[in-house]
Amino acid sequence: MQKLPFKPIDYALILIFILIIIASILLLPKSKGESKMLVAGSPKGEYIYSMSQNGLYSIEGVLGISIIQIEDGQAWFVDSPCPNKTCVQSGRISNNGDWAACLPNDVFIRIEESSSAQMDATAF
Repeated sequence: MQKLPFKPIDYALILIFILIIIASILLLPKSKGESKMLVAGSPKGEYIYSMSQNGLYSIEGVLGISIIQIEDGQAWFVDSPCPNKTCVQSGRISNNGDWAACLPNDVFIRIEESSSAQMDATAF
């Protein structure tokens, strides 16, 4: 078996690659006091709820009231007036960027990170 010699440029590329990996890990954003918020949008407005506070919330849509539950850092549709209940079957959301929607009722929920954990229920 023939040994393939490494050239100085090979060592330099390996070193640069390792440094990039280390820098990426060290520079990852860290959450400092940030909390997750549930943003619920409907034709009646936009509502913001803390994901750290358990509760049952009514959101009015075009067909009626959609019920959203927040428990243990997860949110989901409990009930909605839509005919097929796909939103209720969509499951729980808990991570930043996750979303669920009841399209017939025009109610949309999503998770966002916020630096102010003081909001309970704010309407815009």
